[in-house]
Amino acid sequence: MIILGINQINLFRDRSLYSPFLIEVGQILGNEKLLIEEYDFLRLKKKSDVHELSQHHPQIHSSLKEFIIHKPFYKIENLNNCSICLGILQSVDDKLLIQALIHTINQRNYDFEAFKFAVKTPIGIQIRQILILNNIASEIQSEGALIFNICQPQFTIDIKVCVKWIMSQLISDCLQKKSDAQDDRFQINLQYENLFDDIEQFKPFKELVEIQDDRFWEEKIKKKVKQNDPQLQEEMKQRLLQKKNNKQQQFLPNQTNLEKILRLSTVDLSSIKKPQSNYETKLDVTTQYQNIFLKGNYIKLARFISQTPWVIQGKQMYEDSISDLIEQRAKVIFQPSSNKFHSGGREDIDVRMLGEGRPFVLELVDPHKSLHNQTPEALVDIENYINSKNCVKVTTLSYTDNTCFADLKNSETNKVKAYCCIVKCSKEIRQDQIDLLNNKLELILDQKTPLRVLHRRTLMIRKKIIHALHLKQISSQWFQVYVLSSAGTYIKEFIHGDLERTLPNLGTLLDCECDIFQLDVIKLYEKIDDDVLKDFKTLDIQYRSICQIDEEFNKLQN
Repeated sequence: MIILGINQINLFRDRSLYSPFLIEVGQILGNEKLLIEEYDFLRLKKKSDVHELSQHHPQIHSSLKEFIIHKPFYKIENLNNCSICLGILQSVDDKLLIQALIHTINQRNYDFEAFKFAVKTPIGIQIRQILILNNIASEIQSEGALIFNICQPQFTIDIKVCVKWIMSQLISDCLQKKSDAQDDRFQINLQYENLFDDIEQFKPFKELVEIQDDRFWEEKIKKKVKQNDPQLQEEMKQRLLQKKNNKQQQFLPNQTNLEKILRLSTVDLSSIKKPQSNYETKLDVTTQYQNIFLKGNYIKLARFISQTPWVIQGKQMYEDSISDLIEQRAKVIFQPSSNKFHSGGREDIDVRMLGEGRPFVLELVDPHKSLHNQTPEALVDIENYINSKNCVKVTTLSYTDNTCFADLKNSETNKVKAYCCIVKCSKEIRQDQIDLLNNKLELILDQKTPLRVLHRRTLMIRKKIIHALHLKQISSQWFQVYVLSSAGTYIKEFIHGDLERTLPNLGTLLDCECDIFQLDVIKLYEKIDDDVLKDFKTLDIQYRSICQIDEEFNKLQN
């Protein structure tokens, strides 16, 4: 009886810690060998049973697969664990866990002076808490302050809050860094996952929640005075379709369904038996430093440099890209986990971006060396490094935040853009034709999606505006054509017509065939007005030095 009692109570403790105690008890009983053998047999059998049960996973909905932790930092085996917290609170002060956690954080080599501690626990734990409290209330079977308090949502403390209370101080002591919930710069995140248990916990509530939803709809119908209301009929049709669809799907463990469960009555809750957990809880640890955003304008001085790496079938087509050249030095200084290059639109690979340049933002994700390196001197260093290259320059780098994306979007979709292109016409153009186009304003285009981008753009007709044109004759058939257009206009297609997919085009306006040999973006304007139109007419003078005709063109002309 003594042996049986000990094994039942302490069956699943760590053998290395428990064996000395078993030996002492065995010596008292006179048979320590039998005691240890029986302990080991029962313990291994239980572990085998749990492992076998855990192989029968419920079917996972595709929307939940992203939440599965495939390579956990730590596992809490389902052996003698608390039926509510699944062993999470039993392991929070485990010295080995804390040591492993500190080692992992130190290995990632961040510079930080404080951390924010965040914890996420399995949503099924909240179901367990609800059922346990409901059982307690049912067993007390009385009315008064005690039962009233038990039924209040704030009666229980969220398990993740308990984990924060205990672990944040332990981690702070080990790292010798303060834990500060108000400091968002560096965050340590613990994510406990037991998705298969979550599914099992939610499953019994499916029918009850469906009944609750039906009651809601019945009340909604009663409130409708006009039973022949078309809006009501459409809502009912959608409701029936949704109901039919729900019956064919899992009752997913998510916050929406949890809120519905919380609205169930105590009688409904009493009809549910708490499912047993046969699945281990996994722990993943992530760290994240606040992203750094660098903004500026880039000027592209050479052709055949893509804005971002151009990769086809795993092979990078060109050695450099604008984003590569801009991010190289920043990556060395701030050591981010990754980076993202954002820009206010893009130009074709064979098009230069001149003038004041195109606005961009370099987002450095999870920088490990931000605390002491985010200085004005670092920006000067990055800027000098980029500008030492011959093909790309940047102007006035500065730090910003994620509110900058609205400005980039505005630049891409709303700004007015000026271009300079070299065009050859199939016949000689008269001066009166040139004068007519130079005085033409607000030309409306119908641009069908160009053939060259049809594989990646929706087939549609886009309304675009050519605000002004300025033709400058080089010879009888060759011209420098300055174009002022709305954002998103396909300039190449406006010149050659794209097999009449852009109408009107320069060819139809000049009654000839036109082809484009060189294109530059030379200026961006905030909006169209009289001052912009006046400035546009002087662009050939302003940008004479940078709109030089390429040597390749001179060879073609000769």
